[in-house]
Amino acid sequence: MPAKATNFTWILLATFMGFISVPQAKAQDDALAILAGGKEDANKLLGAYMSPMGQSFSMALGQNWFNTANTLKTFRFNVQAGVTIIQIPDQQKFFDPASLQLTTLKTSGGNPNAVPTIAADRSAITPEWVVTGTLPDSTSPSGSRPVEYPALGEIFQGLGLSMAFAPYIQANIGLIKNTELSLRYAPTLDLSTAGNGLIPENILAGKINFWGVGVKHEVLQWIPVAKVLPFSLSLYAHHSRISYKLDTRIERPTFSPYNVAGIQVTNEKILGSEDFSKQQLIMEGSATGVGIVLSKKILALTPYASIGLQNSSFTLAAKGNYAVRSGLSPTNPGDPAQFTEEWTSLNNPLDIQIQSEQQLRMGLGLRFKLILLAIHAEAFTLGDFKGYSAGLSLGF
Repeated sequence: MPAKATNFTWILLATFMGFISVPQAKAQDDALAILAGGKEDANKLLGAYMSPMGQSFSMALGQNWFNTANTLKTFRFNVQAGVTIIQIPDQQKFFDPASLQLTTLKTSGGNPNAVPTIAADRSAITPEWVVTGTLPDSTSPSGSRPVEYPALGEIFQGLGLSMAFAPYIQANIGLIKNTELSLRYAPTLDLSTAGNGLIPENILAGKINFWGVGVKHEVLQWIPVAKVLPFSLSLYAHHSRISYKLDTRIERPTFSPYNVAGIQVTNEKILGSEDFSKQQLIMEGSATGVGIVLSKKILALTPYASIGLQNSSFTLAAKGNYAVRSGLSPTNPGDPAQFTEEWTSLNNPLDIQIQSEQQLRMGLGLRFKLILLAIHAEAFTLGDFKGYSAGLSLGF
């Protein structure tokens, strides 16, 4: 029985739907079409195109865990909410296909050495893509001739998504020995029961869930000499994870005869399974961080600084069977001008892993507390990325 959606679950859903709406549309139109160039090339290209958004979104999941080095007293607790924004650096807005060592796909026109990623401007020049292959040719000494299928067009276009953001709600409770436990959670939302028809059915046929856990521990208590120092110092560790599973149905386009490379394509056939009923698009993001945070309380103000390491990962996978163009074959051996378009049913064709390992994180922030209510803001760097966090908390 799916849990009833909380307000935060809806906020989280809106955030993630905004993020996945682009790849969802791409999956319906262009992203799976690129599989005509084979699984390996398609995964490399889509990984390079999605990498800036996948990295920044998963990085944002690992922020805003603390706003002071002090821990809550035993069994005292507070709740806090906030948002993190991460800017995508300019060097992440284009990629060079030559670095991917592609085998069947190549660019045509545009700037072949600087292909836009999802973070590039919409006006960025992008090349077309063609699939290279061979056709049987009895007049050729090798028995075949090279051919290019200009079937993909300008598939990788900039969408101007230059930043990612992640909201959160967090509960903190003080434990023994100056230790604080932090929890983030949103009930699993069965999207097929949500929205009352306001969101397209193919987007709603899935589930989204989110959770995170963190811990903070004051260390100066264990160093006798350090107890007199005029600041607080804590170790921290945290892990967050979000997943989205979309049940989808992507059919091959209706066939119409056409001409290519001087030949006529008059028919089509599918190689492999024709069961496309169990398709699923899966997106997962996670972040794990460890480090130290230092703070000094000055009346109602508490400036804080932190340094640590963070690992982030993002996964985009397509499960099930998907039909993609795989080539041409002679319709009749005696007629070299008549060909049949072949489609191959690929199982689990996409499995894109975007990793950001052992990145240095440094941050500076300020908290203002008045009785039970506190607000905070922080600026930080994470590898080549820059970000900002803000939030408020209510303590008891």
